[in-house]
Amino acid sequence: MYNIPGKDWLASFLSRHQYLSRRLANNIKRVRAQVSEDVISNFIENIDKELESVPPENIFNYDKSNLCDDPGKKTILCRRGTKYPETTVNTTKVNCTIVFCGNAAGETVPPFIVSRSSLVDLD
Repeated sequence: MYNIPGKDWLASFLSRHQYLSRRLANNIKRVRAQVSEDVISNFIENIDKELESVPPENIFNYDKSNLCDDPGKKTILCRRGTKYPETTVNTTKVNCTIVFCGNAAGETVPPFIVSRSSLVDLD
């Protein structure tokens, strides 16, 4: 047999360290995990300067929701109360993306779906 801790050891370890809990981790890409708070703060400061004279009708933003068949989640140990436990992975399986777009004046563009082999308009 291998010389690794077993289930009894894990149960005992968790009972000694009440601040830890077993959770399923969400998978994120390495690139996303590397974004720091400084990078975000710098972006917000710069975008404010760039958009000062732009009317709200010309400021658009889009958001996408990615739906994928789950490549599997792993159980990890993390501090109790951790809201979003995450692990870093390089690949996922088949994805379908729903894209929403609107401007700062409150106008929206009809949403659309991007799948592996087609573009589907919902309007």
